[in-house]
Amino acid sequence: MKKLFAMLLAALLLASSLTACGDAGSGETTPSETTADTVPVETETEKLKPDLPDKDFGGYDFAILTRGQFNSHWCSKDAFAEELTGEPINDAVYNRNASIGEKFNFTIKEEIGTSEDPSSFVTKAVQAGDDIYDMLMIGGSASGNLATNKMLLPLDEMPYMDLTRPWYDQSANASLSIGNKLYMTAGDMNIMDNNATWIVLFSKTLAEELIDENVYDLASEGRWTLDKMKEYASNASLDINGDGKQDEFDRWGLSGEGFNTMAFIEGCGGKAFAKDENDMPYIAMGDESFYDMFLLAHSINGDDNVCLQVDDYNTKYSGDAIWNECINKAFIEDRTLFMCTGLNRVSMLREMESDFGLLPIPKYTDEQEDYHCLVSIWASNMISVPISAGDTERTGIIIEALSAESKYTLTPAYYDITLKTKSARDEESSAMLDLIFEGRAFELGNQYGWGGLFDIAAALTKSGGTDLASQLNSKIKSAEAAMQKTVDAFLGE
Repeated sequence: MKKLFAMLLAALLLASSLTACGDAGSGETTPSETTADTVPVETETEKLKPDLPDKDFGGYDFAILTRGQFNSHWCSKDAFAEELTGEPINDAVYNRNASIGEKFNFTIKEEIGTSEDPSSFVTKAVQAGDDIYDMLMIGGSASGNLATNKMLLPLDEMPYMDLTRPWYDQSANASLSIGNKLYMTAGDMNIMDNNATWIVLFSKTLAEELIDENVYDLASEGRWTLDKMKEYASNASLDINGDGKQDEFDRWGLSGEGFNTMAFIEGCGGKAFAKDENDMPYIAMGDESFYDMFLLAHSINGDDNVCLQVDDYNTKYSGDAIWNECINKAFIEDRTLFMCTGLNRVSMLREMESDFGLLPIPKYTDEQEDYHCLVSIWASNMISVPISAGDTERTGIIIEALSAESKYTLTPAYYDITLKTKSARDEESSAMLDLIFEGRAFELGNQYGWGGLFDIAAALTKSGGTDLASQLNSKIKSAEAAMQKTVDAFLGE
């Protein structure tokens, strides 16, 4: 299903790039050149249409709960737009909502939660029996908690929602189901999961100086591995100010955070939790291969002489300053060779004067078939429906219609304008985006947080420890109990 999704996406990108991205490799365009009018729209004969009845919802206010701007790096902007502004994402959302709203006679109403995790709003509504939210577009972890507590409707049973259609993320569907039941997913309707896809940025200035081969060729030929990253990153660090230590003012091989150790493990094909042939989860981080992947990932992400780690400076810098004045600054000033981070940072670095490129998360070995780029569930928004939603037929029709329309409005605006035209600095970066999205990986352990097992790798990176086995043994019973609670909820027990 992942390959089918990738093929459909590639076809869409090719068609849209012919009209919008003929000059994508020549550098950034100005905001005035990237208005919603330039979003490619395919003809009616080319568009896939959802199988939906003609309905008139009488001007109904369709309420979507979102997280809004829950910090400076992450903002829910894919559900609602107040007016046309000339900004491609905003205008694509506005036009999508207006078109589908007119077709079925309803209006989108955004309800913004007051925290990173607005699940308490849903819990309160469900317990009171209040039909105040028709749909949720909130964080994946919050969605997981709601599913475990039996407060979401199974999407595979929603009227008129056909989860096999290409406007739903087939990788998310396959990865996040349990016992073939699915309570949350992602797709063309939301872009936060795209922004939360983990990648590797690299400074072209430092790469030209320090690397003796083309890193794009490494990636496109399947030779971009953790060992390669470690080799180049280890040779990049330099005590620029001559004070005898590596600090935020020196040159680094890598920058990021503890979370990235698990991102590298996932890139190697490792999983904290996997699923068997019956779509049932099990703990997968106790075998020798996982431990070997952990040691390799830890050896680069946990090396204080190689990696500029957020966690090492969180007492010196507070709030956004730890990124803006420390991590981002080192990369912007070409003092970091590689940065492992979410795709959202590509747009955040748009004003960087020096050129940078992007790569998928490295493989374990060059024999590995595919790249795997972890999606941060915490940062992602997922589509779900609370059990308090009254008219499931209406909800299913509206979600399906919005999702289908997003394939031809929001997705082109996101991929082709925001990334491939305005942010990516060269044609090779555009090709890398296709590799990255073809290999997106969702992790059940990140979704549900069972026993904190997914977070062990990050914690050991922060502490400098490598005793994975003892950490696993101390948490495994609580993880099994938490996992069983979720399984019971999914299976209706």
